[in-house]
Amino acid sequence: MNIEVLKFSASWCGPCRVLANTLKDVEGITPVDIDTEMETARLHNVRSVPTLVFKKDGKEVHRISGSIPLDKYNQILDDIKFSKEI
Repeated sequence: MNIEVLKFSASWCGPCRVLANTLKDVEGITPVDIDTEMETARLHNVRSVPTLVFKKDGKEVHRISGSIPLDKYNQILDDIKFSKEI
């Protein structure tokens, strides 16, 4: 099982900076700047930032927009790992 997390954000976005600080010690998150990687954001249908897109074995299984606390992030990750409904 391969879980990938994409973090869509922008340098001008206040909530993005809060989320970046919250997740600063978390490994395995791929940052995507929507201003420089517009095509990637478009392909993932990202409409607001920050947005976290969770993929399991290459398929999107969950997404959440806005700044979230670390415990919420960890709960989503655990639910995906153990295939619980989110």
